[in-house]
Amino acid sequence: MTMTARSAAAAGAVLLGSLAVLVFGPAAGFGQEAPRQGLFGPWQATAEVSYVVTGGNTSTSAFSLGTSFTRKWTKDTLLFKGYVLNSSATTVTRTARGTEDDFDIIENKVTQKVAESYLLAGQYDRRVSKKLTMQAALGWDRNRFAGIDDRASAAAGMGFAWVEKADTQIKTSAGLTYTFRKYVGLDWESFGGFRLTVNADQKLFESSKLQSVFVFDNNLKNSSDWRFDWTNSVSAALNKKMALKVGLRTLYTNEPALQGLPLFDLGGLPTGLTVHVPLKRLDTFFTTSIVINF
Repeated sequence: MTMTARSAAAAGAVLLGSLAVLVFGPAAGFGQEAPRQGLFGPWQATAEVSYVVTGGNTSTSAFSLGTSFTRKWTKDTLLFKGYVLNSSATTVTRTARGTEDDFDIIENKVTQKVAESYLLAGQYDRRVSKKLTMQAALGWDRNRFAGIDDRASAAAGMGFAWVEKADTQIKTSAGLTYTFRKYVGLDWESFGGFRLTVNADQKLFESSKLQSVFVFDNNLKNSSDWRFDWTNSVSAALNKKMALKVGLRTLYTNEPALQGLPLFDLGGLPTGLTVHVPLKRLDTFFTTSIVINF
């Protein structure tokens, strides 16, 4: 099923409108707010920042920022989160011009973006019993280096808390999704799907913990079109407001997007034709970041 630009804009408007309902709807019906605490009052906010720069013979830069905002009531939880990753590399080509005894050094620098990823998501949880919750979620992401130009999805399902202890928490959720997706260079498509999520937190020592989040998505229109997003991290508190975090995010797509490549003949001359080959199925992101709690 294809999607025109006007339909895509309408879908985006519906997505933003639904997010607004999630933001303002719960607050309107939960009575008087609790006293403000901290910078964002009743909201709990975190930011994960990582920035690496190299210089000299090679020049690279990598920046990532992850944020989350959480608001909890007696039976309800509202979560918003975002993520940005941007990495570039500069290639320096040096040549000499002149004679063997008298020459000039010429440097040619070409800077290219080598990684780019964006994520925005919101989730609303309603506790219906001690262990069971109802959930609704909206999300958008972009990763053009993995072939994803735009992808927006809505999900609804149920969650269950298997273990809720001070040191250990294990929760799962399952539900149905509806996704609008546009691969780079292709038209929009939409499909219904199934999502399974596993969240696990384990306290290791007094000031450190292990976190694991596994999200599996399957296209019900095409059963071989499935993917998962698995993030594992270890964090250690530096003080009450800051922590050091090391994480590994693994993205796997069973049917990746296609990449168009120019075709050359056996003599190395361009044919003017383009062939399409699948991108790699696996992407990994290793980050070391500072976590700031507001």
